[in-house]
Amino acid sequence: MKLRSDTYRLLWEAHAWAGAVASVLLVGMFLLGVASLFRHELVPWQQPRLRAPVAAAEPRALATLQAWLDARVGRDGPSTLDVDLPAPYAPWMRLEWRAAGGEKQAVWVEPATGEEVPERSDLGYFLFLAHFLYPLPGGMALAGLVAVVLLLVVGTGLIIQLGRLRRELVRFRPREALRTVWGDLHKVLGSVGTPFQAMMAWTAAIICLNAAVLQPVVVRTAFQGDVDAGLQTLGYPRGAKPSGQAAPDARHYRFSLRNLGDASAYADVRGSARDGLAEFTTVRVAGDGQLLHVRRAGGPSASAKLLEGAYVLHSGLYSGMGLRLAYALLGLFSALCVVTGNLVWLERRARSMRRVDVALARLTAGGCGGAAFALAAVFLANQLLPDALPHRVEWEHRVFFGAWCASVLGGLVYPRARGWARWLLGLSGGVLVVLPWLDAWRNLRRVFDPAGSPFVFFVDLVLAALGAAFLLSAWAIGRIAPHDPGGLHPVDRRVAR
Repeated sequence: MKLRSDTYRLLWEAHAWAGAVASVLLVGMFLLGVASLFRHELVPWQQPRLRAPVAAAEPRALATLQAWLDARVGRDGPSTLDVDLPAPYAPWMRLEWRAAGGEKQAVWVEPATGEEVPERSDLGYFLFLAHFLYPLPGGMALAGLVAVVLLLVVGTGLIIQLGRLRRELVRFRPREALRTVWGDLHKVLGSVGTPFQAMMAWTAAIICLNAAVLQPVVVRTAFQGDVDAGLQTLGYPRGAKPSGQAAPDARHYRFSLRNLGDASAYADVRGSARDGLAEFTTVRVAGDGQLLHVRRAGGPSASAKLLEGAYVLHSGLYSGMGLRLAYALLGLFSALCVVTGNLVWLERRARSMRRVDVALARLTAGGCGGAAFALAAVFLANQLLPDALPHRVEWEHRVFFGAWCASVLGGLVYPRARGWARWLLGLSGGVLVVLPWLDAWRNLRRVFDPAGSPFVFFVDLVLAALGAAFLLSAWAIGRIAPHDPGGLHPVDRRVAR
């Protein structure tokens, strides 16, 4: 199918402008998505005390939890408690609660002995939340909007390529002009990744816009502001409020414990019972053992099934490690596809750049390269920040956002956009490649040791591979960039003015 010239021009402009505007957030979200795919495997890497296996049966772990509760629940103890029971990647129990002033506190408890250690890092979970921009004010709504923009980019790109897809699917001409090189790479990556990118954009839009926009609107309109009714449609009804009466002698066990020490205390026991793209189950039990609520996989309504299916599909939970590795590779390809799209835009305007093009060049260098640098910086902070540092977990978050913002600001003042991108990617790759050796030195272990913790071994390999990919990208930018007598590419010369 051949498009009319005016139709093609309109679609190309929509494709280019949408991709350019959302490029920095898209690259960051794809890179963070790759990291968050392995957030569970990251737990023993970010918390070294969890690397040794613990021989403790579930009854013993529950008895340890009950002893912890008996010692603390009362007048000055927490009224709510979230418990992660031992898992293959984290053999200790994780307990989280809110202190009297509202500050979050978390400890790891050895299930056999009851030994406690403070949580030193929440790196994996933080990267998972940052993937959805959740830590930022209005971040979920912004992430949903970016997902819609990505759908527009994928759709317009697919229409533009109709009729030439077969010819250009595997065409790559590295010896041609730079504009041709970037264009070929962008088309190949976009064509191969279109199904993945469309699925990711669609599921992300459902997840983020439902949480930030749709659900609040439905609660205000269809349910007249009744939040409980809205939660009921998803299969997660809100529990009873504290009654103020003393509780009878009752035992509470695992996961989310609420209203501890109160007559209305209850426990949510969450698990999984996979049924296609439906997965999450919940059983709610009162403090006296009465069964209050059962949520089967998929939830009670069509909207709950749609939301849950979108999340399972987006996160790759419906299959094993092989699929998650494929997701990670496609995520990296998608980030590269976004960057090459910006480069195609800039090469088309290299000889007559306007201020908006200069700004895009600087933003691409600082924002996209900064996403890689921020990822490397937060992993390095996990290694180097002192364990006794007050609010250590929050300091890791600050390092991540600080590194990304500093990269963007640096791109605005550095004289060469291409050089700034190479510097950021090279530094990021170097940090990630060195990290396995740094962790091995700090924890007196052998690097890349399959006989040790399999999760640490896997994280070592992934960090080294990702670092090598960033180093290769930095090298490729320098090798592909043409050399001209002035020593600067036209884009860099225009940016330096």
